Amino acid sequence: MRDTSINVVDLDEKNVDDALNVCTFPSVRNESSYRKGCEIRKRWLMNLYRTVGPCAKIAYIANKPVGAIEYTPLHVIPYFRTKRRDVLCIHCMYVPKRYRHRGVGSALMNSVINEMSRPNKLFRQVPCRLLVTSANKIHGYTQVGLFKHRGFRRIKGNADVGLVLPLSDTLKDVKLDIPASKPRTVKEHGVKIFFKPTCQYCIHTNEKMIKAEIRRVNKEIPIEECNLWNFPEETMRRNITYVATYINGKPVLPMAPRKFLETLRRLASKPDHNA
Repeated sequence: MRDTSINVVDLDEKNVDDALNVCTFPSVRNESSYRKGCEIRKRWLMNLYRTVGPCAKIAYIANKPVGAIEYTPLHVIPYFRTKRRDVLCIHCMYVPKRYRHRGVGSALMNSVINEMSRPNKLFRQVPCRLLVTSANKIHGYTQVGLFKHRGFRRIKGNADVGLVLPLSDTLKDVKLDIPASKPRTVKEHGVKIFFKPTCQYCIHTNEKMIKAEIRRVNKEIPIEECNLWNFPEETMRRNITYVATYINGKPVLPMAPRKFLETLRRLASKPDHNA
């Protein structure tokens, strides 16, 4: 009889590639930009594993990876100035289409909730009190319905986290001390793409979408990629808490794809008054 049970395990040095492969599309597997993104994400995950603890879980059916969820304590994120030490930020959760509607997403979420409700290593052996996530369709995540089904809700006055879930019925303080992104215009020349290492498609998106559109109208403008986790002071100076593309000092945040690309082309084609 075929084993269809779901087994959820913590990420470690031996299974980290499973966390990457579970959301790898065959069409991009051999592209250099995608492989570079995988290296960045793997290095980031392993650094967290060694310094903070397992910050991802992988779901298996018959020893095959069928889903993953990735997270960190909010105060570990270097570009957030927060005094809270009781919040877990879920960066992403992914289940391939062929394994959806089989309880994989629920199994991953249940495992995180159960672990965070008890004293655990990520919070130095005290329970976490609040889960937050940036699940938002405009940012490319489509699991909003699953999070809401599990009790996550939207509230005002938070960072770009989208949804929150208190882990205690008595918790009253569900607001965060991080405002939403209000990026500042700065005086600089060229393009800076601020990206997150939490997804292996980061460099692929930068290369195939952002850089490609900018190069369509301006082949000479210099372009630099900045990992948000490696440039926290610069990120906070610009007052951004999410991915952003700066063109000659003007910020462009995520928006509907067509409008986003049009904005990139428009700004890149304008004369640079900072030059």
